[in-house]
Amino acid sequence: MMDIDHFKQVNDTYGHQIGDRAIQLIADIILGSQRETDACGRYGGEEFVILLPKTSLNDAVLVAERLRKQIEETLLPLGKEYNDEQLKLTVSAGVAEFSNEFSIAENWLEKADAALYESKEKGRNQVSK
Repeated sequence: MMDIDHFKQVNDTYGHQIGDRAIQLIADIILGSQRETDACGRYGGEEFVILLPKTSLNDAVLVAERLRKQIEETLLPLGKEYNDEQLKLTVSAGVAEFSNEFSIAENWLEKADAALYESKEKGRNQVSK
């Protein structure tokens, strides 16, 4: 799971149109790195879920870290209305490995969500497992 850091502040400061562009930018980065076997989608307001079949937990952490860095390095142009400023976005991520220990997929999502919140509690802009 991946969540845009301080997204409410983006919407409050720049408006929902810029917030929507931020979501689209991050979605494009995620989709651009996706393998044929992967699946990803928007899970909530500013949350994304990325499924990496046949990927170990450690490799999934590497993928999440690579995406986190790429998002951090990609600036969102705000346009003339904001004097051509560019907005730096960051994300926090939580990685969990699906296994037979989970009775339903929601248990796995809860574990990924708990790892995501660990990233946020540790200061954001990082990956936890």
